[in-house]
Amino acid sequence: MFRSAFLFLIALLLAGCATAPHEYPELAPPRAVEITPIRSEHPVVALVLGAGGSRGFAHVGVIKVLEAEGIRPQVVVGSSSGSVVAALYAGGYDAAALEDMALKVEDRELIDFTLFGPAPVQGEALQDYVNKALGNRSIEALERSFAVIATERATRRMTIFNRGNTGLAVRASSSIPNVFWPVVIEGTEYVDGGLTSRVPVPVARRMGANVVIGVDISWRGSHDVDAADVAIRPATPRTRALDFSGKLESIAAGEAAARAAMPAIRERIAQVTQEQRRQRVAAAAQSR
Repeated sequence: MFRSAFLFLIALLLAGCATAPHEYPELAPPRAVEITPIRSEHPVVALVLGAGGSRGFAHVGVIKVLEAEGIRPQVVVGSSSGSVVAALYAGGYDAAALEDMALKVEDRELIDFTLFGPAPVQGEALQDYVNKALGNRSIEALERSFAVIATERATRRMTIFNRGNTGLAVRASSSIPNVFWPVVIEGTEYVDGGLTSRVPVPVARRMGANVVIGVDISWRGSHDVDAADVAIRPATPRTRALDFSGKLESIAAGEAAARAAMPAIRERIAQVTQEQRRQRVAAAAQSR
């Protein structure tokens, strides 16, 4: 009896700690500003990492293959769990570092259970993990052009965060309803980005990409990825959203699917390169 009461008291204390506000005075809140697309005489490659809970480890496998093949996207977009890997990748972590982080991270570093509140997981642990890994850099300060989507809870409209607090934006995008607390940003509640777009390909196009690689890790498949120039669909294990036991299998599935997609990726890059060359020749002829 005494032991049960003691454990309950500890749980209450931990819950109280979990609900203490975390403030980042050096980082402005995430926000959406007008997107300025990248302009280039060369193909602009985008990697769009989709929603899918713990199956998001497959994104690491995809990046491993792209990097090994010399494909380095300039634009990175993430939805829900895809936003976690996307943020770290945009922040300069290469494939080897991402895989090392993926294999070492434990669920308690990302998932902060609480006894009180609107859902079992608060989400500040995920926010802190991302911000710490990125040195508290804002979205606009990352190495690659990056955007993350979240869903306005009241209106069910998609919001594109491309400025401000990276960890908080990722937390908002990953806040699965009834699992994570909704995230309040400047008076508006946000939840999982996957509710409005599991693989937000159009966002990458708006950012200037003309070679869009979409990665769909959802169980049933998403039509969102069909808008990509190349769709990658890893055969991930059917793990639950917060089950990290399938890391290795998910990474391997991402690698296998990316390898299979490489001919299509190279073909699309060649098409865009040829089209840009034709446009330059035509422009030069008109200027004479």
